[in-house]
Amino acid sequence: MLRHETLEKQFDNDEYANETKAKEHIVMLSSSGAGDSVMQIPGQLVTGSRIRDHGRPPMSTPKHLGTMPRIIIVCGYAYFLIQYLIISLKPVITEIDIEYVYRMPHTMNKHNKMLTTHYNVSTYIKSYKRPERFKTDIKFILKFTATFLNYGTPLFKNGQSPFIESNCTYYNCYLTTHRTLFLDIRAFDAIVFDVENYWNGHVVIRHPNQKYIFMASESAANFPLCDAMYDNFYNLTWTYKLDSDIRWTYITIIDKKGNFVGPKINMTWIYPMKATPENVKKKISGKTKAAAWFVSNCNAKSGRQNVTKRIEKELKRYNLTVDIYGWCGKKKCPKDKFEECMYLLESEYYFYLAFENSICEDYVTEKILYPLQNYAVPIVFGGANYSRFLPPGSYINAREQSASEVAYLIYKAIKNPKIYEDYFRWHNYYEYVKTPPEHDVCKLCQILNEDPGQHSSYKHFRSWWNPDHPSLCTKGVGKFIAMRPNSDTLAEIEKK
Repeated sequence: MLRHETLEKQFDNDEYANETKAKEHIVMLSSSGAGDSVMQIPGQLVTGSRIRDHGRPPMSTPKHLGTMPRIIIVCGYAYFLIQYLIISLKPVITEIDIEYVYRMPHTMNKHNKMLTTHYNVSTYIKSYKRPERFKTDIKFILKFTATFLNYGTPLFKNGQSPFIESNCTYYNCYLTTHRTLFLDIRAFDAIVFDVENYWNGHVVIRHPNQKYIFMASESAANFPLCDAMYDNFYNLTWTYKLDSDIRWTYITIIDKKGNFVGPKINMTWIYPMKATPENVKKKISGKTKAAAWFVSNCNAKSGRQNVTKRIEKELKRYNLTVDIYGWCGKKKCPKDKFEECMYLLESEYYFYLAFENSICEDYVTEKILYPLQNYAVPIVFGGANYSRFLPPGSYINAREQSASEVAYLIYKAIKNPKIYEDYFRWHNYYEYVKTPPEHDVCKLCQILNEDPGQHSSYKHFRSWWNPDHPSLCTKGVGKFIAMRPNSDTLAEIEKK
């Protein structure tokens, strides 16, 4: 037993001595600059700083197997980091059901309590501070008066969907017809008033930075504004007039590359124009009838029906006629067969009567598209400066020329194909399309985002809308709109 313990101690001492020598030798080699020195000691092989059993064959580990797991892990982390950044930075379109939020019981109770406590007319109305609402970048737009004429357009809808579905650049706007959405009408960023729908109960108070928007797609002759309170009342205009803040245009002119050209106040047309394209010449070569007119309103304020009768009378001298379709004529064109009627116009008629129902500046409706899109020449009658809408030499203006002159121009073009072809030279450069309905709502949201703090108003709004408003209002045309609604501003309330 004693001998065995003695042998163990000796073995330990020998092994300790060998390890000490090996370490000393390694230190010596390291200090001498040896990069991969090898020394032989009993039972062990020392290579550089590694010590392994000399009796076993060394295990060879390929270098690529040592680094590959690290590369995989690093690549995995990098992939997930990139995906996280993409998801975080990508704009997420979310439609907010804000009406539901504001009508939740706890929110309603809070507002009701506030109104019960503070609703003292003499103090509450004088507050210029905008009522608090949820902090958000949403622009809330109240359609104070709506019209059925907008049915089928984005403006007819509520919420954010009109802006999201229209693929607008700005979609952080919210349309609603609910006047009590905030319980205080000053909380809305903008309020839209449609001239076609007269309002008895107007807003009582308004915030100084709130936008009042005047909207009209129908003519100023049919809807004049008679009361002086409308001067200096609206901040933005949304009408067919070309100098409106938001233009309600029926037609859009584009070039052959699809770029916007007009209509606009200062139009620049290409001149001189090349000869009419051959494909257009083929389209117009088989026509046999003088002129057509699709109409349903036989007693328009413009007096267009009388102008038509005079032109018909003059055309009889050349054995030519105007075919009138609809309620005002003998021929029929049902709405469900409208495309067939347009094909009839394209294939058989030289001219089309694009007569407006009102004589108003810039008032040019979709009627002008019937001939332009169906290879006929428009004969126009309206209050617009048609050089803003049509290229020179592409139309006949029945308001600037007499009935006999119009009839002669029709006869001359039918008898001389070269003269008729010249009316279509514009096809080399331009196209006419119906203005997309989403254009208007996108422009509305854009203005509220880009000019949120800008505040201006139309000082002489009635004259801007219709310069003839004094005579029209005297005749009683605008008697319903002339009634003064209850719409005092905050400043007027304070004076009282």
